Amino acid sequence: MIKQLDITGYETCVILGNEDFERREKCRVMIDVSLRFSGENEACKSDNLDDTVCYSNLVIFIEEKLECTEFYLLERITRFLYDEISKNLGSNILKYVKVTKIAPPVENLGSASFICSDW
Repeated sequence: MIKQLDITGYETCVILGNEDFERREKCRVMIDVSLRFSGENEACKSDNLDDTVCYSNLVIFIEEKLECTEFYLLERITRFLYDEISKNLGSNILKYVKVTKIAPPVENLGSASFICSDW
């Protein structure tokens, strides 16, 4: 049985872009995180928030990590978040992190994404 927590569509603004004109203002990004529990997730039985990863706390953690950081590339921001989440949660939880730049400055392109994952 797979036990997985998914956070999808979390939007925030960051300085992200390779060109100076992209970096003048923060741009919108969407962040998706999936956490796959390798062992038993006790919250499935206990119904106790202390026995799992609180998605509200995880979103606050992500926001705090991003608020004072600038990035040039999607690859870097995604790996940064993957590494920070990994340090915070440990190795017994598999992680999937996807960052999507919404409306990048490329004609007819709605979004661009990069993924770092244990699976």
